[in-house]
This record gives sequence, C-alpha cells and structure tokens, in this order.
Amino acid sequence: MKTAVLLLILTISALTGSVAHYMEPAVPTPISVQAPTERSIKEEVKIERKQRQYRQASQTAARVYRRLGCRATYADATGRIAVDFGLSPRLLAGLVFVESTCNPSAVSGRDSVGLVQINPKVWHYSRKQLKDPETNLRIGASILSMYIHRFGLVKGLHAYNGFGNHTEEYSTKVLTAAGLAAT
Repeated sequence: MKTAVLLLILTISALTGSVAHYMEPAVPTPISVQAPTERSIKEEVKIERKQRQYRQASQTAARVYRRLGCRATYADATGRIAVDFGLSPRLLAGLVFVESTCNPSAVSGRDSVGLVQINPKVWHYSRKQLKDPETNLRIGASILSMYIHRFGLVKGLHAYNGFGNHTEEYSTKVLTAAGLAAT
C-alpha cells in the first residue's frame, strides 16, 4: 500500500509539474525587424524594374515568334537574354527565325548549330553546349551585341552572318522578320 501511495504521489507531482508548465503563459519571442535602408530599397526597385523589362521583352519576343509562325517556346529566354545584352527582343527573335526557323536542333551546311547558328570551330564551343537552346541564345546574343556595338546595326548583322556575305539581303531579312524594317 505504501508503495502504491508513493507511486501515486510521484505520478501526481510529475503531472502537476507538467500541467503547471503548460498553464504558464508563453513568453512571446521578440520579432526582429530591420528597417529598410535606402540602399536596400534602391536594390529592390532595381530588381523589380529588371523583372518588368524581362516580362515585357518576353511578351515582345512571343509576339514576333507567333507572327512568324513559330511556337513561343523560347520567348522567355529570348526576352531575358535580349535585355541582358542590351538588344531588342524583336531583333533577337528575328535572328532566331532567319538563322534556324526557330529549330533548336538546326545544323547548317557549314556546321553551325542551334537557334542562332553558332559555329563551334569559329567560336570554340562544344557542339553539346551549343545544342542547349538557352546557351546557344546567350552566346549568339553576346556575339551579335559585340558586333552591333562595334559596327552599328546593319554592319553588325553582316558581321554576325560573316562578312563574306556582305549583302543587304541578310540584314533586311533579319530586320523584316523582327518587324523593324519596312516590307
């Protein structure tokens, strides 16, 4: 009997300790909030502006692709990459159409690969890298941007196509596909 009473007392004291623990009001944890700094606000505005540019450029590229009879599969990548390299998304989408008819698996007779037809021998990229549509677009945009900044729009397009093909026909094709030239 003494053992049962002792066990009962120990059980009750253990329970009341637990119950007391749950009955005590919880101490709220302080919320840590940092006031935004001018710099953090500017960074946030900059990020939002860039996101808006990406959205608008992607929508523009999608319109060009649809107008040319292509699916807009690569419109988001085209828009983002065009913004990143300071190019018109219409121009980059027009280039994709002229170079590959929007086919990421396109390979030319001169061994150029992908959406914007990058030659692996000339630019020292692997065919595997160039078969990735986004990588191909990024490399092509980089090359086109460099040529346009160096030579201007029309001559930059001619340089992209290879100066050996120095006719107005290529630049006219790209600009027309982009909706940037009179037809």
